[in-house]
This record gives sequence, structure tokens and C-alpha cells, in this order.
Amino acid sequence: MRLSIYGFGEIGRLLARVALKRGHEVVGAVDVDPKLVGRDVGEVLGLGRLGVRVVSDPDEGLRESELVLHATGSHLPRVYDQLERAVRLGKSVISTCETLAYPFYRYPILARRLDALARSRGSTVLGAGINPGFLLDSLVVVLSAPVSRILRVRARRCLNALRRRPSFRKKIGLGLDPREFEEGLRSGRYSGHVGYAESVCLIADAAGLNLTRIVEGQEPLIAEEEIRGEQVVGRGKV
Repeated sequence: MRLSIYGFGEIGRLLARVALKRGHEVVGAVDVDPKLVGRDVGEVLGLGRLGVRVVSDPDEGLRESELVLHATGSHLPRVYDQLERAVRLGKSVISTCETLAYPFYRYPILARRLDALARSRGSTVLGAGINPGFLLDSLVVVLSAPVSRILRVRARRCLNALRRRPSFRKKIGLGLDPREFEEGLRSGRYSGHVGYAESVCLIADAAGLNLTRIVEGQEPLIAEEEIRGEQVVGRGKV
């Protein structure tokens, strides 16, 4: 399949490597980073020249593809124009945008607008990823399938944020003073994990449940001692 990668950061490059390994063809890549624009996709990936350049113009970067893999942001309002542009070019899109996993919960107007546009163009737009999209929702649904009576569902995911990409560490406030983190959450400067409610909605849909309320919260873990990894987190920091 001929693929274009919209957003050639760490996630986009990972998607490209996996796609190439599985026999797909990367025919375009779009990014606004001046350090990437104009470079050969294969050279950016460390695979040698592929004859495809990273470009900043979506029309050029998406033109030859059958499917667009989109990885530029977590919140639908911030990436909506990108998705709309791809669909207007007649492309189907799979996006890592967390809130696109169940867009009708937070952004019903944008969700309906995008859905109507995609239907009119014969395109599909899918929000998917490791989470939301698999670990805290699809996997839960599959594991609960043989159970005749479910009283409670509890899903827990643990990871070492010190091994994650810089943008992820920044998003969750790693290394911050707890008070600064709390203020950042309130102001929207830091988002913490994005997608809890979307996972709940996906599970509820699969189970045929009508939800009356969804409660989300972000409680930071505080380091009891200095921790070293891709960055240093001091004692008493998030």
C-alpha cells in the first residue's frame, strides 16, 4: 500500500519504519520542522535514500498515497484542519490523535462535521493507537468477551516516562515542581495523559452501556529520590 506520513516526528518516523518493514511503500511525508523539510525520508530514518523528500505542503506530500498515517497532535481542534485537508484530497486517514479515538465525547460538532465530510468523499477517518485504541479499551473489551456477568472493570497501565520522547515528557510535566504541575494542568499548559474518557466511551459502546457521568483526574507521582534517565528528576519532583 502507498502511504504518506503526516507529521514526521518520532511517532511518524516509527510508523514509517514499521510500514516499510511490512512491505508498504512510503510515497510522501509532511512536516513543518525546517530541520526535516527537504531531506530524503530514508536518510531521516537511517535507511539510505528512498527518493522521497519531506515537504511542508500537505497537497504535495499526500498526493500519491492511498492512505495517510497522521501523527501531529492529541487534541482534535488543533489537528482538524489537517484531517479535513487530507479528506478533501480524497484520502482515508488513520490518526494517533487521542481525542479522535472517540471524538463525539469532547468535540461533537467537529466530529459530526468530519464524519459528514468523510462520508461525502468516500473516505474513512480513524483514531487509533496504543492508548486510547488498544490497552485501556480494545484489550479490555476482548478480555471481557467470554464473561457472562461483569461487576467492575479496572484497567491499569504503567510505563517509564524517562524512556519516552521529549515531547511526551513535557506533556506530562515530568521533573516539575508539584505546584507548577497543578497550575499547568489548570491552565492547559500541561495535559497529562490524554484519552481516559475516550477509553471509557469505547468500552461502554462495546458493552451497550449508557453512561450518565465520566470523571477524569490527574494525580502526579512524586519522586521519593533522584531518578536518572533521559533526564534527571529530582527528589520531590513530578
